[in-house]
Amino acid sequence: MNFYDLLKAQTENFPEKIFLRVDEQIFSYKNFFDTLENDSDIKFIAQARKFFISQKNNRSNLFEVHTSGSTNTPKVLMRSFESWNDFFPTQNKIFRINNSSKLFIHGDLKFTGNLNAFMSVLNAGGTVITSDKFAPKHWINLIKCATNIYLVPSKLILLSKGAPIDNIRSIFTGSQVLNENQSLALMKKFPSAEIFLYYGASELSYITYKKISAENAFDVQNLGKTFAGVKIFIQNGLIYVDTPFHVENFKNPGTVGDAGFINENGELIFIGRGEDFINRGGIKVFASKIEQKLMNLDGVEAVAVVKITDKTRGENFLAYIVGKIDKKIIQKALLPAELPREIIFVENLPLNESGKIDKRKLSS
Repeated sequence: MNFYDLLKAQTENFPEKIFLRVDEQIFSYKNFFDTLENDSDIKFIAQARKFFISQKNNRSNLFEVHTSGSTNTPKVLMRSFESWNDFFPTQNKIFRINNSSKLFIHGDLKFTGNLNAFMSVLNAGGTVITSDKFAPKHWINLIKCATNIYLVPSKLILLSKGAPIDNIRSIFTGSQVLNENQSLALMKKFPSAEIFLYYGASELSYITYKKISAENAFDVQNLGKTFAGVKIFIQNGLIYVDTPFHVENFKNPGTVGDAGFINENGELIFIGRGEDFINRGGIKVFASKIEQKLMNLDGVEAVAVVKITDKTRGENFLAYIVGKIDKKIIQKALLPAELPREIIFVENLPLNESGKIDKRKLSS
């Protein structure tokens, strides 16, 4: 079985139910299934159709997923249908996805998080709502028709201002950390929503999660406990994961190079992603840890710490900051080893197709 077979089965179960809404275009399960072979100039619809047709024609349970590629070239990985579909009941129960769900997502379907969220709704027999526009004010109008939200933090925080919206029952997000102020703003914006921050990797799928509250929002490095069926352990400071839900040809248990430790409560304390590791003249720092410190300063709206090559130290880093803050305050908030070579103020930070900050553009 593959995702084309699942779509066909759900079409038989819910023929007239709305499956997909992209801005003002609405498709029932039957209408979407019947138009799979049609072309579309709307990117999300075209991508969704292409994915299902590929599954139909290949008659394989395997499919491609892409890493986000925020600091390097995105990797193409192969997954089996079972590696996701067998886990959907677990993740959907936690994230409150069921056949009454209307999930708002945004972004390119080739990336793991978006594709996984889309297929999890298909598994549940729910509805997906999205937009082909990068227009947060427009998203709000669509979200008023939704019950759940999946967005990466850099997009999610764009929704945190304005009048409260109380029809959302859950928000789940990952790949980046939410700081305390961002979490509290989201709780105020969506007062009826349970907000979940997960830790995962394209190679390994979901690993740990925590439900964010006013009491734990400050503890940004604590990423909670493992999902059912997943085990973690620490070896040489790196996070190793034992999971049946990994991509094809991945050594299990294995690591993607992320660093952390497990506290006395069995919760994962995340230090940094392998790609964020910077060795500046023998002094080792993580970009993500510095970013967290800077995001906690008043006046900082967004930040990206970018690794660069350095003739003297081998590696160094720059800090790109959106907001208004005195450089002296920044310097006082960081340890000497954490001070960037240069602090650069910008109007905004570029995002890649997955919605993450595109550090490759900043370093080029």
